[in-house]
Amino acid sequence: MTNTIQPYTPLPAMDAATPAQPAAKPQSGPAGQAAQADSVTLSAAAQTSAALVTAARGSAGVNQPNVNAIKAALANGSYNVTPEVLARAISTVLSETPR
Repeated sequence: MTNTIQPYTPLPAMDAATPAQPAAKPQSGPAGQAAQADSVTLSAAAQTSAALVTAARGSAGVNQPNVNAIKAALANGSYNVTPEVLARAISTVLSETPR
């Protein structure tokens, strides 16, 4: 089940002369069951993204010399990656990510 989150709608302002009403308590169902709790289901893309973040956090670290070389290439405009190389890299990462 997937739930749609509605945009925030502020409550109308209360008149100072009107006393505040306590929030209504959830009613139990016919067999004494509590009201159903809300739930959220992540899309496949969100699940993959979360797995990638988890994998990155668990990695051995950052290869700083490579990061510096890529930053320099980006800064001087010489960093070029073909779509094929990018697709291969993404495929490799996704195949190594636990599901």
